[in-house]
Amino acid sequence: TAATASCSICMKRRSRKWMGGVVNISDLLRLGYIDLNLAAADKEAAVKVVAHMGKDHPDIEDFPSFCRSVYEREAAGSTSIGHGIAIPHARTDCVKHMVLIVARSQAGIVFDDKDLEPVHFIFLVGTPKHMVTDYLRIVGGIARCMKDDDFRQMLLDAATPEQFIQCFKGKEC
Repeated sequence: TAATASCSICMKRRSRKWMGGVVNISDLLRLGYIDLNLAAADKEAAVKVVAHMGKDHPDIEDFPSFCRSVYEREAAGSTSIGHGIAIPHARTDCVKHMVLIVARSQAGIVFDDKDLEPVHFIFLVGTPKHMVTDYLRIVGGIARCMKDDDFRQMLLDAATPEQFIQCFKGKEC
């Protein structure tokens, strides 16, 4: 089946080291940078709240510039990708290593009038400019994982950041 083929591809990826030591999405998930109760009324507020969650992230060297890069990218076009997912991102040398900050909104947030459903998950990715391949792998992996309805429901049901991370450790796309 397609799911089995996808899993065998994931297993092959697990055995490879990526530049910067990033192997899986779960390697980037950190307990202090996952908010399962995002309470934002609109896209701008949501992106701002999620970006500000990174204020004390050890891999963000220039926080104001990082935020500015995220806001500028979002202003250039919505990062909503469907299935209730948005991936705001910034390729910037304001970060030492790849950064992933996650927020979940049970109510959902309208990111783009063209979206068929509100955004429930925001995956903010910050990556150094030279890590293009790793960046594309992580963003692609998030998109692949989040296409799975059952997986999204597991993430919606996760009661703690630990459970949220465990979902990704079990799936790894």
